[in-house]
Amino acid sequence: MVMRKARPILVVTAVMFVVFGAAYVSAQQPDVKSLAGKWRGWASPTGGSNVSLEVDVNPDGSYTSKWGGKLGKGTIKAEGGKLTAVGQLITGTGATYAGAGTSELTLTTKEGKQVMTGYGRDNDGPFNFQLTKQ
Repeated sequence: MVMRKARPILVVTAVMFVVFGAAYVSAQQPDVKSLAGKWRGWASPTGGSNVSLEVDVNPDGSYTSKWGGKLGKGTIKAEGGKLTAVGQLITGTGATYAGAGTSELTLTTKEGKQVMTGYGRDNDGPFNFQLTKQ
């Protein structure tokens, strides 16, 4: 009789473990589509002060950026459980070409808004940034 009552409890516990385990794994996998939209904040290069940074991300992960008055473009990718942005941070007429840069991204929530922070390196050296989804 004890075995009959224990078996359903064991089955329910196993099902809950599988469901919560799957939810945990899916929460760990970054979703590039969820980044789509306008992001605003600042970038801080090693050799200078904070500069305004605006990034418009498309659902496919491609983005355009404006670092101060300079334009750029690139792609955000999810690989190995991490988000990375690869692209040109500065391009355009009259701008200094900074080359293709790579940034590792971290997503958090602050005061109910998505916040993207990261660090990277381009031809001018290392930088970090913080953006809030608008």
